[in-house]
Amino acid sequence: MENGNQTYTIDDVAKLAGVSKATVGRVIGNYGSVSEKTRKKVMEAVAELDYVPNTIAQGLRNHSTKTIAVVLGSIKNNYCNALVYAIEKEAMKRDYNVLICNTHENLDKEIKHLQTIRSRQVDGVILISVYTVGKVIPDKYRQLYENQNIPMIFVDRNILGIKKDLIQSDNEEASYEATKYLISLGHRNIGIIGTVAYSTVQERLKGYRRALQEAGIPVDSSMIVDAEYSEKRAGQRLAAKLLDEHPEMTAMYVLNNTLCGSVLLELKRRGLKAPDDISLLTWDDDELNELFDITTVVQRVDEIGKRAVNRLFELMENPGSEVRTQMVNTQLVIRKSCKAPKMTGGG
Repeated sequence: MENGNQTYTIDDVAKLAGVSKATVGRVIGNYGSVSEKTRKKVMEAVAELDYVPNTIAQGLRNHSTKTIAVVLGSIKNNYCNALVYAIEKEAMKRDYNVLICNTHENLDKEIKHLQTIRSRQVDGVILISVYTVGKVIPDKYRQLYENQNIPMIFVDRNILGIKKDLIQSDNEEASYEATKYLISLGHRNIGIIGTVAYSTVQERLKGYRRALQEAGIPVDSSMIVDAEYSEKRAGQRLAAKLLDEHPEMTAMYVLNNTLCGSVLLELKRRGLKAPDDISLLTWDDDELNELFDITTVVQRVDEIGKRAVNRLFELMENPGSEVRTQMVNTQLVIRKSCKAPKMTGGG
């Protein structure tokens, strides 16, 4: 380790502390038996020399790098931002570092990150996968996901054909309750906007359909519109499509918060306001939702991140543990963007 113009090694620490190099290694690596008096001498020498150990080499020796990796779709996503914060906070309690890998919702990048992670000897992986509904992992890449030497947990999205622990919101039930809320206000023509290729959004759609069917309202597939995640201002295009093709629509339900901002742009372009002209309900809370008083399904991201880290450590200690799925409940935060629809003539 360099300190100014001087480079210090573990030998320098051992010499200053008056102990062997092996003893310094035991103190820094926190393994083996060392007296409190010796530990104090070593740590004083470390502080005086401002020595930082080579954690990679130390990790290889102790079979731990004190690092977990988080592979996620997009750090620009509010959900991913909040999740990383929660994971880091929980990992720090155990003195672990977090390696963040952003795939930009690109499958090739996800695979490359997993290959890199494997070579870096991380202790565990938390993955929000790019894989969409119906896609199957090619055999040549399955080992990256099924590798038993590095515990892996899926968060938010599942992957067909891979048995791993999954921690996510109870998407179907939350969406069912949100749709029931709109129906209770009198809405029957509810448009859906989302990126429906992902398992989480499919589950939200399932809840939406269940609520409509339970209320005796026909499900009109033309009122469900979707776009690729990477499409810019997709929400604006989808909102315009619904408004043009379904003038009878009285409420819009946005299944991805990333689409909500551009939905609002389209409403503004048309001179429409929520809830006076149309009711609006979305997923995942942020400042924009609070500013515009948008009713929102709020996910407990802190709880999901905490559970993911704790379960990952359980798997690190007991690799053969039975695969589990944990569903985390949500909260429907009712603000001012939804109200009973306007009555039309004869209605």
